[in-house]
Amino acid sequence: MMLLLLLSTLLCLCASAYQATTIPPLIDVPTFSLSTSSGGDDDASSSSSTMNILTYASPVAIKPHRMWSISLYKGTLSHENFIKEKRGILQLLRPAHALCKGDGEGDASGKLIRVLGGSSGRDVDKQAMCEELGFAWKPLECNGETNDIADWPQVLPHCVYYLKLELVGEMIDCGSHDVALCRVVEMVSEDDSINAADELDYISTRTLREMDIISEFGRIKDIE
Repeated sequence: MMLLLLLSTLLCLCASAYQATTIPPLIDVPTFSLSTSSGGDDDASSSSSTMNILTYASPVAIKPHRMWSISLYKGTLSHENFIKEKRGILQLLRPAHALCKGDGEGDASGKLIRVLGGSSGRDVDKQAMCEELGFAWKPLECNGETNDIADWPQVLPHCVYYLKLELVGEMIDCGSHDVALCRVVEMVSEDDSINAADELDYISTRTLREMDIISEFGRIKDIE
């Protein structure tokens, strides 16, 4: 009897043994857009701004400075701009951005996300396309202050949060992506009543998958 119990226990342990896998975890994370500009002699608040979709972003420290890490895909215009200017504005997107309910007309669900994340600013005019969808880019004005607007790129309207980031140190080569550790220069929100306990109304990657906008690998899906 004891032998049977021992064998049964061993079989159960073998059946529940851990298995190696090549499948990454399918996680649910907030969806951001990073706005950058080419800088130089151009006014950064003009058409030199570009935006992408970014989901590899996370806070990493709060003191003595708030610090975030962001990961940028190599070869993109956003990567090139960030390397050059060492700054950008991280924008936390709302469900309205995925549903494309801006000031435009008609049903264009998912189109704004596809414009920002599925095309290159070298090939298309993202600013004009966003404006057609009802999301005209604008300078980020905070409490009427305009002193450094020209030093920062434009932003999408109606984001949950805007984080003005500056690169600290050098970019970290991680293969397909470069990781940047950034100091949060300023946090801006359209909602002056927001507080730390609020549940933020942001768009997540799970929702984008459910809307068939991105794949399980996080890539923008073509419209069939």
